[in-house]
Amino acid sequence: MPRSQSNTLDIETIYTLLSNGTARAVLEILRTVDRTTPEELGRRLASSDHDHETADKGPTTRRAITIALVHNHLPRLDTHDVVDYRHQDGEVTRGEHFGDLEPFLERLEHCE
Repeated sequence: MPRSQSNTLDIETIYTLLSNGTARAVLEILRTVDRTTPEELGRRLASSDHDHETADKGPTTRRAITIALVHNHLPRLDTHDVVDYRHQDGEVTRGEHFGDLEPFLERLEHCE
């Protein structure tokens, strides 16, 4: 998919991106750090109360979460410039449109 060309995300895209719990958890982590790695995100998600399909919080779960991040969630968020995911460097930072989601993340935080 081509990168987003608009100056802001449309509301449908925002709701679609935030409808996934793992993507929301990644964005919440990026609200608190300037940069991270897929491995660190996987570790934090596996050790959190985030609702994953398996209750096991061991290395296998961390690896499965990291694989899902690398192959699904991070590329999707990167496509919309919400995160900047540099696969070669193993680095994840906030993207140009991250700020478009912050008000929604704040509202969701108050609802949970």
